[in-house]
Amino acid sequence: MFNVNTSLQESAAPLEVENANSPTNSQFHEQRLVEQFCRQTQLLKLVEGSAERFVEHYRRTRRPEDLLAPVQVRLDFDYAHLLEQAPRLLQLVLEEPLQFGEAVRYTVYGLVRARLKTAGLKAIDIGQLHAQWRLVGLPYTPCLQFEPRDQCLRLGLSQVQGILAAYTPRETLVLQSIWFCSSGCMRNAIQTSSTDAPLCSGCSRPMSEYQKLRVTETFRLLAILPCSAVQTPRLLGCLHRPKLIRLRAHSHDCELKLGSAYLVTGYFDGSASTYHLEACHLRSI
Repeated sequence: MFNVNTSLQESAAPLEVENANSPTNSQFHEQRLVEQFCRQTQLLKLVEGSAERFVEHYRRTRRPEDLLAPVQVRLDFDYAHLLEQAPRLLQLVLEEPLQFGEAVRYTVYGLVRARLKTAGLKAIDIGQLHAQWRLVGLPYTPCLQFEPRDQCLRLGLSQVQGILAAYTPRETLVLQSIWFCSSGCMRNAIQTSSTDAPLCSGCSRPMSEYQKLRVTETFRLLAILPCSAVQTPRLLGCLHRPKLIRLRAHSHDCELKLGSAYLVTGYFDGSASTYHLEACHLRSI
């Protein structure tokens, strides 16, 4: 059985950002924190720019199916800015990354919906919004290290530092697919992470996909070995096992090279069948 470490150790001085006795934030309060931080930084312009491109594309084509197109927003939350301007939001990122991701998603959805209303367009479906966030600049922190061999898995944000030993070829992840009923029902459907044809809610027949409107992203599975595997490769009584990490295309900017050292920030994916991290940022060291 795995023990869950949900507290930050006192040794992690840079991460002492909030009193442990502070009350739990509500979902509405978390969204307000995210919105306030976006308005204080350049993130608001990125959101508005994505919404503006959506509006301009539809006005140029005037195709009804383009109102079902996705709105992709990539947001970098800088650790130093969070520590200085929004320490409570930083605490949420560290302790509840999945909850933080939902807060980012609904906050961006509200901002995009307001822009579309101003442009005279109807609101998009929440499934059309893809807010891809990263936490950049987080320093190496011992208490955040992902160490499954110690039977201690953090439910919050974790880090992996080591040598890239292997990675898979690029695989395709479907972000969104758009479907229509070809039997005359004039109904549409939006699916995420699936390519199976849904059934029409009107006539119960399989729907057809707008192939040109499918949006995909690539990802790789990485195997990261600890640095000790290179420093003491022949240490007796020691088995070096790699940590598995899923790295999506938006999570990194640097090139992947076998044998290079990287620091990966991510979170434990409880829905996966294996103990691997979902990376939200990777940088070389």
